[in-house]
Amino acid sequence: YRGQHSSYPIKLFFTSIIPIILQSALVSNIYFISQILTSKFAGNIFVSFIGAWAGSGYHKYPIGGLCYYLSPPETISHIFSDPIHAIVYFFFMLGSCAFLSKTWIDVS
Repeated sequence: YRGQHSSYPIKLFFTSIIPIILQSALVSNIYFISQILTSKFAGNIFVSFIGAWAGSGYHKYPIGGLCYYLSPPETISHIFSDPIHAIVYFFFMLGSCAFLSKTWIDVS
């Protein structure tokens, strides 16, 4: 007899980097659609809810709306100055990647 020989019912899943790639593509599409809608319908309240953008030319960054909260905080000081933004981003990132991981396992 050499110790306990039983299995533990722990289910771990490994999905590689695919959920991160899918989550990044999802957020990029939301940014793209939001920027198009903002350029066409700048005064619309629904478009402002999706995202408000600042900057000029090719370098625009979200300053409000859903796109702002889906973007990562830029520095550590931004985490402390706007903790709601950091918390929403953290839980969105974890939740969306967990959902996409589970979906990826179910599909493949």
